[in-house]
Amino acid sequence: MPWGSLRGHETQVDSLRRAMVGGRLPHAFLFVGPSGIGKRLFARTLAQALLCERNPESRLLPCGQCPSCLQVVEGTHPDVLVVSRPEDRQELPIRAIRQLCLDLGLKPMRGSRRVAIVEDADDLSDEAANAFLKTLEEPPPNSVLILVGTAAEVQLDTILSRCRVVRFEPLSVENVKAILIERGLTTDPQAATRLAEQSEGSVARAEGLANASLEEFRRAMIDELGDPHRFDPQGFARRLDAFSKEAGKESSPQRECARLLIGELARFFRGILWQTAGVDPASPDQADRRAIAVLAERMEPEDVFILADRCLEADLQVQRNANRALIFESLSHDIGSILNQAR
Repeated sequence: MPWGSLRGHETQVDSLRRAMVGGRLPHAFLFVGPSGIGKRLFARTLAQALLCERNPESRLLPCGQCPSCLQVVEGTHPDVLVVSRPEDRQELPIRAIRQLCLDLGLKPMRGSRRVAIVEDADDLSDEAANAFLKTLEEPPPNSVLILVGTAAEVQLDTILSRCRVVRFEPLSVENVKAILIERGLTTDPQAATRLAEQSEGSVARAEGLANASLEEFRRAMIDELGDPHRFDPQGFARRLDAFSKEAGKESSPQRECARLLIGELARFFRGILWQTAGVDPASPDQADRRAIAVLAERMEPEDVFILADRCLEADLQVQRNANRALIFESLSHDIGSILNQAR
């Protein structure tokens, strides 16, 4: 995973290199930015750079070929410790953080450093975050800690004060398009462009939207919202829940599918807000634009803003593993309350 494979984050790489050359590399980082833009991959590439056996650490340049670099990619390097939220939990448990702190204090087994990566840092419980403070304040020698989240605002002030915040922006349409083609998701440049424009800068989102059945369901979902007849909240919620369950037997793909659907709803309502403000909606889909235009004529901007905000709230609930059927039911009820008054 050399830095060249990470598109769109050149500024962050240059900043870290300058810090390393100046002897100012922080011992703790907080990576923040939207989901699906490569923050976790960036964290692992940084671990490679710090542990590479061919290139000196001062260059902060992983060779990608030495045994250490390969072990980081395979997830087997003994000096790279990764913690994430369990699938069946809403929070990252305190016992996982306590064990991480103990392991981080051990002598490196292969390299000269130990690197700890805390994924899902947004889901640190208050107890877990507080248990982490002493290690963040006084880390073991030659250790680097990387917390990966979405927003600095959701972290405790005590966490923020001990970390260097590195902000990541959504990827450009061109970068998302190039990554989709490189990964073989599509060989059609037009399809890649369409997905990139819908992705909001997230490769993970573009990959999810590339699913043909999801695209068909999304089309029906948007058309239903723009239909002039009365909106059926209960039926809408049932269809959303049933489709998300078809994504797989495990909770993770079902949750990601639910997030994609809710994200498309949020994007649709934001398009209506743009239309009411006299700005062309960002959506390249002409059918979406027609539905947006219809509802923009009928809805008050304040109501549209409420629905867009409710989608963000529902997405957060899905991320935290709340009951998806209830999330869809509540969201659909709120959508129906406003849409049916505007028809």
